[in-house]
Amino acid sequence: MYGSKVSVEWPLIEHEPLVMHRAKLPEAKIPKLVRAPDYAKRLPGPIRRFTTKGVYDLAKKTHLSFTQGAGHGGSHPHLVHEFLMAMAEKRDPFPNARQSANWTCVGLCAHQSALKGGAIVTLPEFTL
Repeated sequence: MYGSKVSVEWPLIEHEPLVMHRAKLPEAKIPKLVRAPDYAKRLPGPIRRFTTKGVYDLAKKTHLSFTQGAGHGGSHPHLVHEFLMAMAEKRDPFPNARQSANWTCVGLCAHQSALKGGAIVTLPEFTL
């Protein structure tokens, strides 16, 4: 995730902390290692069993995404829960279809740009 003041990158080595890059600091202080918090406790009880081995245990970090190395910090059950709640509440989920397309297309356009030597590649109209 890249912002204008702070960016966060997934680690290159499994089980290592995330790397947070902070703007406007001396070069040696820009990167900072940070651990991704585990938010399974925010899910309704009946859904937690689909994201953990056995009973959810905050101290043991038992998310399958952590224990199996699946990555994404355990976000999948949260995305599914948000989508289902949005349907039940008759509202747009977060992220909605346009936001999701935008976020996906940013990576695709960046790749196209790299293949073209850094040429600007604009996002498709449907993502804006």
